[in-house]
Amino acid sequence: MFLFQNWIIFAAIAGLASNGFNFFTRYILKDNDDPIAFAWYYETLRFSIFIILAIFDFRLIFEPKAIIFLLGIGITEWASMYFYMKMHSYTHLSISAIVSRTRLIWVTILAFIIVGEHLKSTEYLGIFIMFAGLCTVVAPKKLVSDKGIIYGSIAAFLIALDVIFIRLSLPYASNSVINAAMSLPGMLLFPIFMKNRVKRISSTLNNNFKLKSLAICINAVSVYFFAIAIRLGETGKVQGIYQGMLVFSVLAGIIFLNERENIGKTLVGTAVTIIGVLLLTAL
Repeated sequence: MFLFQNWIIFAAIAGLASNGFNFFTRYILKDNDDPIAFAWYYETLRFSIFIILAIFDFRLIFEPKAIIFLLGIGITEWASMYFYMKMHSYTHLSISAIVSRTRLIWVTILAFIIVGEHLKSTEYLGIFIMFAGLCTVVAPKKLVSDKGIIYGSIAAFLIALDVIFIRLSLPYASNSVINAAMSLPGMLLFPIFMKNRVKRISSTLNNNFKLKSLAICINAVSVYFFAIAIRLGETGKVQGIYQGMLVFSVLAGIIFLNERENIGKTLVGTAVTIIGVLLLTAL
């Protein structure tokens, strides 16, 4: 009974942990660490964590739909993490935090196309306001010319597609099984497409190993608590609380990473984006 009354706490913890992971990822990658090798370690450690947890809550309905959905989760996760890590290697945290939230726009659109969920008038307004918030922080021409923004926009779309596959998979598998399936393809595929893979993986494991491991464990906490919240509470409200935590990423970038350029525009854009988040998630 306690769990059912406290999904808000789980959603907030998940959002804060997600912001913690974003902060450490930007801190690690801003000084030219290898984003793809780190992405491989991220998926490998996450898979190890969730495959162990799956021992205690294993549930998987072996149906063709389930296999397709879980494979979709893994492939889109692999692709999204490539662009996500590249985004953090190029773009300030205070900017990428806002760009990443455009995934909500894509989730809404993809849910309409794939699942058949109809858009409400508030969701149309939320999409417009979120885009306005993004344009407040990023000049429109940078949306098609800045590498970090481009990588972030592609990652946002792929993560949104991943969210749709997760929604479709919930009836067929437990949280741990879904999250293990999410990381398995990336763990296997990243090394195949990496040049000098042994040297690069060895280098990433020898550089900031403890901090990288901590960041990934924080992400695992975020994903685990978000999955609990999404099962216990209303999807829209959970997303609203989770995504609304973006303000902490923006402030962390400004305060701790000295991202002071255009600080006024960044804060205004953040406030506008949060309003869009609330409208899109019907809070």
